[in-house]
Amino acid sequence: MDLILLVIGIVQIFLSVLIAITIVYAASKIFRKLIVGINETDELKKNNVAVALLNASIVLALILVVKKSIESAITIFGNTLRNPDTVLTSYLQTGLIMIGHIVLGGIIAFAAIFAALQIFIKLTDDLDELKEIKENNTAVGILLGIIIVSMALLLQPGVDTILNSLIPFPPVSLIDIG
Repeated sequence: MDLILLVIGIVQIFLSVLIAITIVYAASKIFRKLIVGINETDELKKNNVAVALLNASIVLALILVVKKSIESAITIFGNTLRNPDTVLTSYLQTGLIMIGHIVLGGIIAFAAIFAALQIFIKLTDDLDELKEIKENNTAVGILLGIIIVSMALLLQPGVDTILNSLIPFPPVSLIDIG
C-alpha cells in the first residue's frame, strides 16, 4: 500500500467536499445579490424551473472550473509529502499555497462566468432574459444554463494553465534525472 497516495486521496476528498459546500453556498448568496429582480428563494418556492436551471448551471460551471484548482492544490500537497527534506513550515506554506490556488480558481471562475452572463444579456437586446426567467420561461433558463456551462468548459484549460504555472515544483537537475 502506498501511504502517500492514501493521504493524498483523503485530503482530496476532504477538500472536494469542503469546496463543493462552500461554492454552492457562496454562489447562491453572491448571485442572489447580483441578479437584480429575482429573489431566488421565493422563485424556487413557487416551483420556478427557469430559476432552478439558472442556479444549477451557475453552480455546475463554478464546480467545473474550481475542480482544476483542487487538482493543482493536490499536486502541491503531493510534492511536499514526497520531499524527504520537508519540515513543518513547508507544510504550513503548502497549506497556504493550496488555499490560494483554490481561492484564485474560484475568483477567476466566478468573475468570468458572471462577465460572460452579463455580456450575453447585453448583446441580446430583443430578449430580457432575467424577466423571462422570473416568469418561469424554461427555454430561456435552459439557454442561459447551456451558455454558462459552455463558458466554464472553455475556461477550464486556461485556469488550469494559470494555476499549474504557480505550482512550486522542486528544482530538478540533469544529475537528478540521470
